[in-house]
Amino acid sequence: MSMNNHSFSSRDFVHVPASLAAGEVTGTLLHERVRKPTLDAFSDARKHEVHVVDLPCRSISMTFGALRPLQGSGLHRHNYESVIYIISGAGFSMVGETLVSWTAGDAIYIPVWRWHKHVNTSEDAEATYIACENTPLLQALGVALREEAS
Repeated sequence: MSMNNHSFSSRDFVHVPASLAAGEVTGTLLHERVRKPTLDAFSDARKHEVHVVDLPCRSISMTFGALRPLQGSGLHRHNYESVIYIISGAGFSMVGETLVSWTAGDAIYIPVWRWHKHVNTSEDAEATYIACENTPLLQALGVALREEAS
């Protein structure tokens, strides 16, 4: 099921326009206070604080995440690409068998379907990040997958 309840098949090929017009944006252009306490079950499933940036993007998503001192995320994989910008803190990510050390100002890439987890190595400071992913695009196609390690 797609996010906007549209379902397309090959019979819709005849409806592809020859030109595009700028459409109306449905939804807000601003998400205030992204880090306000919400989606506890969403964060719990990911084993660290995660907040979805709720804007009307159709092909990319953005989340804000935080790892408490010495906290790690759960080991997981997904079939969407992730680019993660480290806002504050220091730590590492295991991406497959590769250890990727990071600190504030760095950006890391998570390839599709690669097992990975993120760890804050500080004993007293939070690590925060912004993750951008092509999840909505894959959800619209009905092929988005995410798996948590047991």
